[in-house]
Amino acid sequence: MDDEKAFDDFLSIDTTLCIGAEQPTEENNIYQATYYRDLVTLFNAVSMEPEDTLVDFGCGLGRVLFYGNSRHYCRATGIEADADIYEKLLENAAGYQSRFYDQEDRMNFYNIPAQEYEVADEDNYFYFFNPFSPEVFKKVIDNIIDSVRRAPRNIYLMLYYPTFEYQRVMRDSRYFVLKNIIKLSGYEEDPDEKVYVYHMSRYFV
Repeated sequence: MDDEKAFDDFLSIDTTLCIGAEQPTEENNIYQATYYRDLVTLFNAVSMEPEDTLVDFGCGLGRVLFYGNSRHYCRATGIEADADIYEKLLENAAGYQSRFYDQEDRMNFYNIPAQEYEVADEDNYFYFFNPFSPEVFKKVIDNIIDSVRRAPRNIYLMLYYPTFEYQRVMRDSRYFVLKNIIKLSGYEEDPDEKVYVYHMSRYFV
């Protein structure tokens, strides 16, 4: 917890407490934050440039987005359906942007269901930590594929601790290829502690 709070303090945010969405719904799962030590490992392996955009579906309190932006200065977009969590997310955004003030115009947050988000032409990195049902996940994946048809570009998906159902959606896709499996800090005790990185080429659609 000390390391978690130290990272939060550096970013001027508070993501150590879980608020709202304490019970799963038919479409959305319980909010859980990704450990910072695992984010360090992930973003050591997956590098982004300032012209890239990281989208976190079910972003919760914004930890992945704020850390990713601080590491790579990429654009950041958060999608959070829970209104209570979203309000706290905006507070974290204000705190983060008071320190990283030049990034304010490069961050966007939406309080909408994931499947209703219209994937932007510049969105190219997507993060998921099992935020919703497999049915919603498939719809989001279909929206991403449609966006590439509209605006051809390379796409990367990062799935942290993906469920069997999420992996099945990816296996059934004709467009995504598993590029890398990143083992995280708890891998020795739990072999599911890893991130699957999928790639879709702009030429696949």
